[in-house]
Amino acid sequence: MKQSRTTSLFKSMASTATGFGISLAAQWLILPHLIGAPVPIEANISFALIMTALSVARGYVLERCFEALGWRIRLSPFLQAVIAERRAHLDREGWDDAHDDAHRTGELAEAGAMYALHAGTQSKTPPHEWPWADDWWKPTAFRRDLVKACALIVSEGDKFDRDRKRGRGK
Repeated sequence: MKQSRTTSLFKSMASTATGFGISLAAQWLILPHLIGAPVPIEANISFALIMTALSVARGYVLERCFEALGWRIRLSPFLQAVIAERRAHLDREGWDDAHDDAHRTGELAEAGAMYALHAGTQSKTPPHEWPWADDWWKPTAFRRDLVKACALIVSEGDKFDRDRKRGRGK
């Protein structure tokens, strides 16, 4: 997925802030031994700030260059829509891991399969195999139904991985 400029800047700044602390500590501890004289802390801080500003700029420019070169995972618009739908389940609907874990094994995948099999249907009546109450059956358009199907199946896969990590998955 494409990384935003803001994310590039944030990552660069977080990395550089860590570097700033390490640089300042190293200068304070090592520089006096190298030059044979104590270096005032103000000079250490000033130099570390200059190097930090240069490092932030370098990191940001490199991130943008890597982005321009395509050094990222390219996701299709469909897959981006599936990820956005899954994020909406978590962020907008509040269907977190605990919510998903409360469903019986396979139930989320079953719902996803129904959306996939009946994608684009005009029927407001859910299929016989629909695992939930009728009012949760909300078909829309072919592609949208496929996106919902995939997001539900991803939820089931995430649930399976959590269960396996706890020693309950097979």
